[in-house]
Amino acid sequence: MAASLKQLAAASGYSINTVSRALRDKSDVNPKTKEKIRTLASELGYVNNNVAKSLRTGKTNTIGVISADSSNPFFAEVILGIENTARQFGYHILLTNTEESPEREREAIKILLGKQVDGLLLMPVLQQYGSCDYLKSLSIPYIIVGRWLPGLEDHSVISDEYEKAKEATLYFIKNGHRDIVHLAGPSCVSSSVDRMAAFRDAHIETNTPLKEDMIIETKGHLEDGYHEVSSLIRSEKHISAIFAFNDLLALGALRALKENGIKVPKEVEVIGFDDLNFSKYLYLSLSSVSIPKKTMGNMAFRALLDHIENPKAPYTKKVLESRIVYRETTLVHEP
Repeated sequence: MAASLKQLAAASGYSINTVSRALRDKSDVNPKTKEKIRTLASELGYVNNNVAKSLRTGKTNTIGVISADSSNPFFAEVILGIENTARQFGYHILLTNTEESPEREREAIKILLGKQVDGLLLMPVLQQYGSCDYLKSLSIPYIIVGRWLPGLEDHSVISDEYEKAKEATLYFIKNGHRDIVHLAGPSCVSSSVDRMAAFRDAHIETNTPLKEDMIIETKGHLEDGYHEVSSLIRSEKHISAIFAFNDLLALGALRALKENGIKVPKEVEVIGFDDLNFSKYLYLSLSSVSIPKKTMGNMAFRALLDHIENPKAPYTKKVLESRIVYRETTLVHEP
């Protein structure tokens, strides 16, 4: 049977208060005392009573994290940034995935509220049935990570993706490309909406004809990029450049181009988005918009923690700066 805090205090010779503070790593407890108490706690099988603690403080020191797509490594890197930072502040995360489903998102929020989490970090679907009102009704703080919802933009931690998507499109246009394919993400995702708007605006601002049949909405998965580009090639559509919503789509597109003997970047240039860890290790290293994903997770948790500790603090939108990394899938690439 595990020892209680009282039994641990008696065995160590220290007061309950000192033992408690040592286990919570308080700075006013001597490091040698901490080490002695922790060693004894391990030997006696002491387990911290989080239920009792939460009753005293009104907090569980857990946060809910709602990820949008378990198959996308982008979210894994963001979540790693969240978890590493949360651990530094003595918090744990409860993670759930929605697979871009509004129904699963609602269900996940209800479940996490039932777990009495102190706050929520979520990557939501751009819903059309009053999701903003639903979130506004929550009694706990929440931060939207990597996305935005209309009316709740101040709750977001995002990157400057509209600007970088336009920059990538302008790169193609200035290089003389007129047959540019945009492999777009799902229209229910705000980042896809922003990147498509940037793609369109770049054409409008340069008076470049926009070919609507070259804008293809996908679910954002690797196989989508492969199948859509393969289909375009079979239909004998001329392609000179591909701007993909994410690196997964770009990777699928590269496979389709390779299978059809189309040379990259000599015949077709390709730029992805997110700059996933594997992108620079492909047989042709992928040019991509590099988002600081772990930094995004870090910043999102810190923003949430600010509101957990001060519920009356105003929300402010935070925008991280990204950059385009030009590699071997574009004619211009960094050394």
